[in-house]
Amino acid sequence: AWMGSCYCVESSVVGCLLCHAGCSTDKLASSLAFHPPSPPSYALTTAPDGRRRAVFDPANEESSRLARDWGAALAQCEVDEVRTRRGNTVCVLRLRRGSADDAYVGRATLIVSHGNALDAALFVPFASHVAHQLDANVSVYDYSGYGRSSGVARVEDCKADIEAVVRHHVERLGCDPARIVLYGQSIGSGPTCHYAALAGRASRGYREGNNPTSVDGERADPRKRLDATPTAAAYDIGGVVLVSPIMSGLSVISPPEGGSGGARCTPACVYRSCDVFKNFDAVGSFKCPTLVVHGRLDDQVPCSHGIGLH
Repeated sequence: AWMGSCYCVESSVVGCLLCHAGCSTDKLASSLAFHPPSPPSYALTTAPDGRRRAVFDPANEESSRLARDWGAALAQCEVDEVRTRRGNTVCVLRLRRGSADDAYVGRATLIVSHGNALDAALFVPFASHVAHQLDANVSVYDYSGYGRSSGVARVEDCKADIEAVVRHHVERLGCDPARIVLYGQSIGSGPTCHYAALAGRASRGYREGNNPTSVDGERADPRKRLDATPTAAAYDIGGVVLVSPIMSGLSVISPPEGGSGGARCTPACVYRSCDVFKNFDAVGSFKCPTLVVHGRLDDQVPCSHGIGLH
């Protein structure tokens, strides 16, 4: 390979890190991909009526500024603590449009999987703006190990997190799955693509290779949980929005496929079988409408990722 197009050094570094992690891709991803704010930007309190509330945490040095600028938006959030199939408790901050108990029946609901290095409360200002502009419900959840969610941030926990959050919205809040739109930003595109692919495979009648759930190609009942694998089930959601998505975990530190003479020695190629959040594989199973948004000047996740997924 020509000078500047060889990525053997990067691949060697990833190999050393993988060995240090005991050859566990989950542990490697946990140490490299997830960077939750420490301390979290918010704390949970219990109101006199017994409901949980979120406030910007005084222990955070930015709390006074955050409370001044965005405290009112955070105060509007309802808080749910949802148990996942892996035993963690995930914190969900919900912005509901209207006060009626049936607010989730007729309106669209965005479920946000946020980007790295922030937690749900830090996303609330933008979520509030989106909720107002679209007249839609917006729910932002924290991955295991982020914010006030329990556990440690790991790939498989992230997948279980979004499964539990969607299930909570349908079974407890009464959301119509067909009105749910999953919004995944940056690293959040991983769990978002996981769920959309899970729903797509389930909607096509996939379970252990042969267990139809729809007839004559018709859309399955969206209110019915569709079995996608022996351990997970999904609802037939209405749509997906991917903002600055990643092709996969290792693709972030690799050039675009075929983009250089040394592409075969990139971490994404060398460790393809060990890669995580393989969104490039997941998108092929999507059945719902999908919007991909990616800035051409993005210097964190190259625009080629969004183009590739599209």
